Amino acid sequence: MEGSWPESVRFVVAVLLFLLGVPSGCTARAQVLPDASECDVLGCGGPYQCQGNGWPNFLPRRPGGPYNIPSESTFHVGTAPKRPPAECLLGTANNYLPWLAEDGRLTVGPGQHALDLSHLHLTDAGLHVLVHGLAEYIAFEVVQHLTLANNALQHIPTPSLARFPNARLLSMRGNSFTELTADSIVYSKLASLPMLRVLDLQNCSLRILPLDFFEGTPNLQFLFLARNRITTLPVEVFLPLRSLTHLDLSNMDTKRYGEERIENPFMKMIAGLDLHHSVFSPLANLTFLDLSNTRLEFQAFIALRSIKNSVRYVSYCNIGLPAIVDYLFLSRSIEMLDISYNVGVAQTLHARSFGLLRNTLEVLYFKDSMVQQLSWLAPLQRLRVLNLRGNIIRSLHREDFVGLTHLEELDLSYNYISAWNQQILTHTGALRSVNLRNNSIVILTTDMLHDFSLLQDMGLGGNTIQCSCNYLKFLRHTLHNSSETPGVYAISAEPLYADQHASGPLASLQHVKLFDYDETEYFCMNFTSNQKLDPLELPDCVLSDGDGELSETGTELTADATENGALVYVFIAVAVSLVVALAVALFYYWFHIKYFFTILKNSAILSFFNDEQLYLDKKGLLNDGEFHYDVFVSYSNADRKWVLDYLLPNMEGVSQINLCLHERDFEVGYGILENIISCMDRSRCLMLIVSESFLLSHWCQFEMHLAQHRLLETRRDELILVLLQDIPRRKCPKTLSYLLKTKTYIKWPTGSATEQALFWKRLHKSLMVSKC
Repeated sequence: MEGSWPESVRFVVAVLLFLLGVPSGCTARAQVLPDASECDVLGCGGPYQCQGNGWPNFLPRRPGGPYNIPSESTFHVGTAPKRPPAECLLGTANNYLPWLAEDGRLTVGPGQHALDLSHLHLTDAGLHVLVHGLAEYIAFEVVQHLTLANNALQHIPTPSLARFPNARLLSMRGNSFTELTADSIVYSKLASLPMLRVLDLQNCSLRILPLDFFEGTPNLQFLFLARNRITTLPVEVFLPLRSLTHLDLSNMDTKRYGEERIENPFMKMIAGLDLHHSVFSPLANLTFLDLSNTRLEFQAFIALRSIKNSVRYVSYCNIGLPAIVDYLFLSRSIEMLDISYNVGVAQTLHARSFGLLRNTLEVLYFKDSMVQQLSWLAPLQRLRVLNLRGNIIRSLHREDFVGLTHLEELDLSYNYISAWNQQILTHTGALRSVNLRNNSIVILTTDMLHDFSLLQDMGLGGNTIQCSCNYLKFLRHTLHNSSETPGVYAISAEPLYADQHASGPLASLQHVKLFDYDETEYFCMNFTSNQKLDPLELPDCVLSDGDGELSETGTELTADATENGALVYVFIAVAVSLVVALAVALFYYWFHIKYFFTILKNSAILSFFNDEQLYLDKKGLLNDGEFHYDVFVSYSNADRKWVLDYLLPNMEGVSQINLCLHERDFEVGYGILENIISCMDRSRCLMLIVSESFLLSHWCQFEMHLAQHRLLETRRDELILVLLQDIPRRKCPKTLSYLLKTKTYIKWPTGSATEQALFWKRLHKSLMVSKC
């Protein structure tokens, strides 16, 4: 017998434990119990005690049943998740091997049906001797669960495995089968195991699979080959596996060790698993295919078209997928699909990208793939779970969600989504959970509250939201609903009204809960003071007619309010009298009064910039004794062509009048506001090019107010108005109306050249008078 004395001790212990009916790999009962029917298929149900390994099975247990997919919506305050969510949708092999612990030990109940020879550091010879010795005490014909995981085997133990003809579940994970070659006669393939249903060969350093490797396992249903070093898969390998339903090829190390061509860095980048173009053709019953984190050779993607129409659960997560093309979905039967971490795919999305899956796809993971728009969602009318976490989506539109009537869970976290002003989820009647964490939402609009009222669970943490009445009432109401959740305290919440003028609550949040509530994650921002505040410590607020800003003071009623009631009535009567007295005056002088306050406001604002401490350094810009320009021209970008094609040639080219244009004459390195003020002060005359575009420009409006203020301040009257088009009275602001009534303006003719020549003559004359 080969091996040291400690190995002999391990052998004796294994025999004693087996004879006592206690499996050597027995672990504590897992908290997550698998379904009994599922355990029977995977080997830990039926007559056996079903303990499970604590890893949930993500697949639905019945058609149309719920998916057991981990997500942030299962998070509860005050409790930590037992296990972080899997990076890819289908998880790992542990989720589908309830009879096997994560370290390769058996989890099934004791009995002669189970033999655990894992973690014994057995070599090839040592295993042969051990099996030969155990044959005197154990009837190998009754053994159905067998694990040889995490030993020191270098060859496939074909002779030893042949002693277990009725084995149904076999694990050899964690061994290093470095001596497996196609030239080996004895160890080149598995023994004849016609009853074998599940084979676990994860992390076995496999680099090649001989063409007849699975010849002796015609009834194999579950095959786990993850974390090996296989670089090529010919079609002949899978020819014997006509009954295979579950194939795990994830996390394959596809580096070409020792190959000269991989010295090229570019080839290292594109190196991947090479698949025969018909490699999946023999697998007529395949329902589960996991290629997660296995890079494919560029030409290997064509092999995906050979997948049969029995496949339902597929993961192409992080495989280097270059584009979404029709041959990926020729099976038309996929129900769960993961195409996350394929960055180049988003650039090829279009309205028919997933058209072949319109009648089947229920779960789609598309994380961290640079997705920008959602118009491609329209055909997926059966979609139930959608995960778009970590993309660059900036806005949501109602038309993108119109067809998603079966959608139940939506994850849009870690994007750049801002607030929306239309109800986008009105057609998603089945939607129950939305994750909007860590986006760019600054304010809660009424339409957003309507959408949230359709949900049961949601996450909004990590957004920099403005301290508004909508947000304060929303937060208090949802926390009141979540009062039974550990770590969340109850807050008395009044009914939330989506519309302050409505007669009843239009958006009821009585059933909405925050699954991610953490006090610091839900602080709101006061943009005036640039401070984050705890909204639960803010006073009550009253919605104004504006945007629902939170007032600085509360609406507390004091105890002596009743005693001062008479004084209040007197004050109201006096106020009403004053209002009536002023109403008549306002009726006759309304225009002049409004204009006076506009000028007063502008003067107050502009006086701020006359402060020598706040104004820019004047040495490089100002010289009070002279004018640098004849005319400062204010115009909108839409009128730029007219200014450059007509005004500039006729003024500077013909009349020798020097114009100041912002795009040419503003000083680099100074602010826009400083340049406007300085250039106006250095210009002899001010000209406004008035059009509808001019009225829509905030900078043009500012320049118009500033021009009037400067003229009044310096007692100058050099202001010329050029009307490029008629301005409707309803669109004309008060300042312009006043200027048109008090200034003579010139209108650009749209008729003959003679009229235009007369226009330039009049304008030239006016400017020359001003220049003199």
